Amino acid sequence: MSKKNWISKIQEHEAQHSSQGMQDGVIDFICKNLDISNNYCIEFGYDSTNWDDCLPNTRFLVHERKWDYLLIDGNCNNPDINLYQHFISSDNICKLFEKYGVPKEPGYISIDLDSTDIWVADALLKNYRPSFFSVEFNPNFPIDAAMAFPNDKEEYWHMDRVMGSSLKALSMMGQLQGYSLVYAGCYSTAKHHDAFFVRDDLIDKSHVPSLDTFANTHVPLHPVCLTRRENIYLNYAVWLDTRDVQNSREAVPKKWKKHISGTVFQRLNRKRKMLMHLLSQTFQPKTKEN
Repeated sequence: MSKKNWISKIQEHEAQHSSQGMQDGVIDFICKNLDISNNYCIEFGYDSTNWDDCLPNTRFLVHERKWDYLLIDGNCNNPDINLYQHFISSDNICKLFEKYGVPKEPGYISIDLDSTDIWVADALLKNYRPSFFSVEFNPNFPIDAAMAFPNDKEEYWHMDRVMGSSLKALSMMGQLQGYSLVYAGCYSTAKHHDAFFVRDDLIDKSHVPSLDTFANTHVPLHPVCLTRRENIYLNYAVWLDTRDVQNSREAVPKKWKKHISGTVFQRLNRKRKMLMHLLSQTFQPKTKEN
């Protein structure tokens, strides 16, 4: 297969075998076009204690391609499948990799924490150089919003639009670490919102798409935030310049926050749905005991 401009053909190979969306075909195609030194993959968070009740990005590589692997999750543990329970942070990720003998240049890393993904990825890339990696991005933001979830262990996903970082912020982080964004899933068609990055020295002669190529990944998916937690986000570009959290928060444009808080109608509609759910639970008829 000619490697010339293979990156432009990634989307054509979207396919689902055992992943949540069509990541399997993407991963397999990238592997076929890279000179990977270590057939070793890592995935976190895994969110299950077995292979059958989960839809991981690494299952196809492990079961079909026979790669070595490591799984980490904050809630689940099963050493029989190399799954270990740890709360992952930017402070401990490299120590965990060292603990479990992860090679310095693993083939692939899948990152899905729904929160501090950008900071964990940035920390591990300083010491580990995967051939390629994927990280889930927040599709509720448009392509021009450089929004980063804070590097705060106390913050987590509340099942609304405050989850993870925007695609632009992740792309900026990847570039600084020597990785190029080569593909991002559009949930409307690919049923996932993972961004894939390839190490620059492995790209060879293939053309790297511009960030605007992925503008269609802006697909609002989650309920609007009602708790004003949109204010925890950082303007990642400002943070890179200042390394000041407060300044980076204050520099977030209101129009970016609106993608999290939504319109007045959207907020009222969510409150109505929450109230209806509460009432249905409160007045649910009791079943008679035998």
